[in-house]
Amino acid sequence: MTILSIFSFLLIAIFSFGEITSAGATGGGYTPIPEAVRAFYSKEVLFQAQPICKFLQFAKQKRDLTAVRGKSISFTKYGNLNGGGAIAEEDTLAANNLITSEVTITVSEQANMVTLTELLMRTSLLDVMGDASKLLANNLASVLDKQFRDACLSTTNVVFGNGSASSSAMSATSVFNSRTVKDAVEILATNNAPKFNGEYYVCIAHPKQLRQLRDDTAWINANTYMGRRQLYIGEVGMYEGVVFIETTNMPLLTSAQVVTKYGGTYTPAAGCEAVIFGENSYAWAVALDVELRDDGVKEMGRKRTLGWYGIWGIGLIEEDNVIKVLTAATL
Repeated sequence: MTILSIFSFLLIAIFSFGEITSAGATGGGYTPIPEAVRAFYSKEVLFQAQPICKFLQFAKQKRDLTAVRGKSISFTKYGNLNGGGAIAEEDTLAANNLITSEVTITVSEQANMVTLTELLMRTSLLDVMGDASKLLANNLASVLDKQFRDACLSTTNVVFGNGSASSSAMSATSVFNSRTVKDAVEILATNNAPKFNGEYYVCIAHPKQLRQLRDDTAWINANTYMGRRQLYIGEVGMYEGVVFIETTNMPLLTSAQVVTKYGGTYTPAAGCEAVIFGENSYAWAVALDVELRDDGVKEMGRKRTLGWYGIWGIGLIEEDNVIKVLTAATL
């Protein structure tokens, strides 16, 4: 093949790809996004969403492709065995039955989309499809993380800052300190909540909360133990056997919002909520993985919509394994 032939082939390939991902350049007609390109961008959306998702890495996941909208996906829980111990030679063993229970999570449709105009696709010097996929990835990550957060915050297990008995008893000193962490860990240990890798619990908290804790001399920054194990996304340090993940998706509440949620009175200027949990705490039930979809021709081909779509549900598996923490903060 001559150099001229190779150059002609490359030009054909480049213009062909342009026709695949945007409106036809010469005919003026609308060209829908092919399935191969949508599949590629679906993977890109999921890949780009991962660094923002903090809760997903700790969720139990189950996929049931037979589930449809309105149905539930079940997670099986096993109870502890009773009995056991020393036996005499003449003893007859009594067999235990496996005790199981199920937690069902209802799945529903989840989606969001953006609009791209024909004019924008034709005239923009930017990679409009790529930029749109990044925005959709950020949105997907935010939606997922907030759904996980809300599921964890639905627990009835609550610890208030600095040993306070209730939100009404909290003051400006009811911060996220060593006593707060130890109180939460004590409850989890009493509930026999399993630790991740048998070593640590996990806390996901707002930066304002973790700033209060980082002044403690027992705080260990993540960069000091990096390399001993793979760090979690967003991991900033360890303290009292708890791994801490930082995210602004955790609520920063005004005093009025705290009163609305917890009742009673509340004197600090603001409040922060965090969650501390063990393994097997919450789950992601997926009936259809996230896909990038093209909504077809709009207004004679002037507009197209591009969005993500999936079917899933999120919920608690074992409420005893999750503690909600409310501490005083400043806005």
